[in-house]
Amino acid sequence: MKAPKRASTSHILNHEIQLARIQLAKAESQRKSAKEQARLAKRRRKEAKEAARRARKQAKLAKRAVAEAKQVLAEAEKKLALPVKRKAVALPGKKAMRPAAAPSRKSMKPKLPKPGASAPEPGRQPTDQMAQAVELPALTSPAPPPDQPPVPSQPAA
Repeated sequence: MKAPKRASTSHILNHEIQLARIQLAKAESQRKSAKEQARLAKRRRKEAKEAARRARKQAKLAKRAVAEAKQVLAEAEKKLALPVKRKAVALPGKKAMRPAAAPSRKSMKPKLPKPGASAPEPGRQPTDQMAQAVELPALTSPAPPPDQPPVPSQPAA
């Protein structure tokens, strides 16, 4: 029988060097992979920050747009309310100018002519209440003239 051949020391050293090179390549590969993952994580964080900045900027712009729209709405409502307020202020004056309702015929007493009174002078207006009641409502009628379109706040005739 032959005796087992012993490996030489150089053979063993070559084998250990080969194993060390494999371990080095494996460690370098792991280091490269970890470095790439760190770079990608950093990039994702940066993109997330940028996305957050964009979202905050859009929120600010939307907030300004809402405030501007509210202001425009308030101004439009104010313009719409102004004519109503003017009419509310003007109506009491008009009501004060209107004559009181004519008394019913039953409550009126017949007037006796004064002994010295004659027919009214041509330059004077008659003081009869019925004549005033007939003339004044025509002057203060709320309906617009027929040649003008009706105003939306006034009822159509």
